[in-house]
Amino acid sequence: MSQAAKNESLSFKTATDAFDHACKEHNCIIVPELPLLAIVLDAKAEFGDDQPITFEDDGCARLTLKVASHDGGYVVLSRTAKPPKQPLNVGDLVCWVPIKHDAPLSHQANDERFGWIGLVFATLELVWEDDEWVLREFYE
Repeated sequence: MSQAAKNESLSFKTATDAFDHACKEHNCIIVPELPLLAIVLDAKAEFGDDQPITFEDDGCARLTLKVASHDGGYVVLSRTAKPPKQPLNVGDLVCWVPIKHDAPLSHQANDERFGWIGLVFATLELVWEDDEWVLREFYE
């Protein structure tokens, strides 16, 4: 996920600091099935949804994310691959994996990247270590 030096260890005070670092220093090119860092947004504030994060009948969370990119990030809608066991909150860092692009969906926003469909596979700590983000929870 990064162009940063191997074996570099960085701890961040906030998720926003970690996200900004990823935008500036990491490879943020969208490639299907290549993980990207994202931050959970408040869907209520962004789109007027009833809840900041909603859960489906199967326990998976529906999320609004801002995915790291060199221009400061872009918004996508997503869900977790499996139900989270630990609390998932607005502002958490997650590992989002783009799967395919949906052109009609992309026309619903001002940014064609909104059309990327993907899944969240993990929640991350605010630590970059040994060329990867430290996992808090992997959704298995």
